[in-house]
Amino acid sequence: MREGEEHMVTIAILPEVERGPAELPLAPSSVEETGLDTGMLMDLVLKTVYFAGNPSGADLVKRLALPLGVVQELLGFLRHEHLCEVTGGSGTSSSGSFRYALTAEGAVRAGQALEFAGYVGPVPVPLADYVQQVEHQSVQRQVVTKEDIESSLSHLVLSADTLGRLGRAVSSGKATLVYGASGDGKTTIAESLRGALHGNVIIPYAVEVLRQIIRVYDPSCHEAVDVPVKRSTSTVDRRWVVIRRPAVFAAGELAASHLELSLDSVQKTYEAPIQMKANGGLLIIDDFGRQQLQASYLLSRWIVPLEQGVDTLTLHTGARFRVPFDAIPIFSTNLQPSSLADDAFLRRIRYKVEIPNPTVQEFLEILRRECRKYEVAYRQDGAQHLVQRHYLDTGREMRGCQPRDIVEAVADSARYNGSLRVLSPEAVDQAAASYFV
Repeated sequence: MREGEEHMVTIAILPEVERGPAELPLAPSSVEETGLDTGMLMDLVLKTVYFAGNPSGADLVKRLALPLGVVQELLGFLRHEHLCEVTGGSGTSSSGSFRYALTAEGAVRAGQALEFAGYVGPVPVPLADYVQQVEHQSVQRQVVTKEDIESSLSHLVLSADTLGRLGRAVSSGKATLVYGASGDGKTTIAESLRGALHGNVIIPYAVEVLRQIIRVYDPSCHEAVDVPVKRSTSTVDRRWVVIRRPAVFAAGELAASHLELSLDSVQKTYEAPIQMKANGGLLIIDDFGRQQLQASYLLSRWIVPLEQGVDTLTLHTGARFRVPFDAIPIFSTNLQPSSLADDAFLRRIRYKVEIPNPTVQEFLEILRRECRKYEVAYRQDGAQHLVQRHYLDTGREMRGCQPRDIVEAVADSARYNGSLRVLSPEAVDQAAASYFV
């Protein structure tokens, strides 16, 4: 076990448990069925043609993630208003081979559209469709069993009591505070709990709210997966992407702005906050209490979402709207819970799980595993020497990360000296001299 390194606000994708078939929505068969304003769609097509240069209908289908019939319907509107024109191509009009370019008037209109919103990419889905999909695949519907928890944490050395506490917390779907001394594996545990969740989820590339576009899919914290679908690939709505259930991290860099919609002043496009990106999975706040914002502020901001499962976001226009808060928050800290906030705040975090220092038996088991991992020959006399000389005799507390660090040092020394990798008393003393202060 080990304490994780410092994390940026969004990071990791963790191993998937299973990949079942995904129930992708049906593709819209008309402009009306997209659920979006026709004018906004026409502006998006204009911007796409503007940046693509001289795209074909098939190219626009790929860029906009809309069926050819819907794209042709929009192109028909634009041609009728003399905003774009056919410049070449072959085949029938339904083949998608025709190429399109903007007229002078269309270029002006595209420039105006870019001043309003610079988003270019897959067509967004309406907010109502997003909310419905999140509720359908809610992480709260997950049935996390004892076997799931034990399997996800099987590579760690934890007591049955600690496993039980973690299991009850995660299976509840409620906020959990994992606390304990630095180096006892809290971050690794939080990462590994992702493996207890099953299946994939479906999220849109972007969501439309009051003609504003919010990016939801983020490759830095979402991983698209190639899975079999229940419907023909020609009939699925490609505005949605199948991803592994996310595990979104925030650590020392977490600031108040990451909890709200972020407006790109140049692109005039919104980025979803971290809790929205984590919907359907885990939201892990590492080093809780050591962020730029106070722990009490974070808890105050999320009081209603934690209790009601609904968050309220605000556009720069002042308009407010509600989105699901469907992530399981896991707060990890090496501070005492009582120092983070008062009881009124802490009771919103339903479960508190302390990760204790390893016992001697657990410490030795971690040491064996690390020796196996680093191909260091495990010697009982070396292990006992480490425990007696450097812990029991000195009164030093054992930490879960220390066996790994000691074994790494032994391996490094052997490589430097050109000697065998052996956990001997001499090698232990040499490693400890460089490691402990």
